[in-house]
Amino acid sequence: MKNLLIGLIFLSVIASCTNSQDVTKSDWSALQYFYNSGPLPPPYHYSYEITINNNGESSLNYRLGYDEQKPPINYSFNVSKQDLKLLSEKITTSQLATGKIKAVPENQHPVGGSLERVKLIITKENPELDQPPVAFESPYFPIEMYKKNLDELYSFIKKLVPDSIWADAEAKKSEFENNHKE
Repeated sequence: MKNLLIGLIFLSVIASCTNSQDVTKSDWSALQYFYNSGPLPPPYHYSYEITINNNGESSLNYRLGYDEQKPPINYSFNVSKQDLKLLSEKITTSQLATGKIKAVPENQHPVGGSLERVKLIITKENPELDQPPVAFESPYFPIEMYKKNLDELYSFIKKLVPDSIWADAEAKKSEFENNHKE
C-alpha cells in the first residue's frame, strides 16, 4: 500500500512537470520581442520592440539612430485569435516558459552583428493570490539546443506585424539614413 501511494505521488509530480511547459493563450499576458541592429554608424543604427498582448492588441515601437531622447515611431495593430494560438504553440516549443534556456559563455559571444531576444510575461489570473507577474527572458546568445526554436519564435513574431507597417518603418528608416549621412 505504501509503495502504491509513493508511486501515485511520483506519477502526479511527473505529470505536473510536463504540463507546466505548455503555455496557452490565457496563461501569458504579454510577449515582448526586442531587436537591435548592432554597432553601426548613427545613420544606420535602428532598434525596435514588438509587444503582443494576449487579447491581440499589439504594437511596434521603432527607434532610429542612437538618440534615446527622441521618441520612437509607434504603430498599433491587432493579432488574430488563430495567430495568438499559433504564437502560444511557438512559445511552448521554444521552452521559453521553462526558464531553463541558457546562454553560451561570454567568451564565445560573436563580435558585432544584430541582437534579438524575447520576454514573456505571465500574470496569475487569481487575484486572491497577490503574486507579481512572472517574466521569462531569452538570452541574446542561447546555447545551440534552444537556438533553432527561438529563431522560429522570433521569425513568427515579426511576421505578425502587418506588411504595411514594415513598409512604412522601412521608408522612414531610409529617409532617416539619407538625411543624416555625412
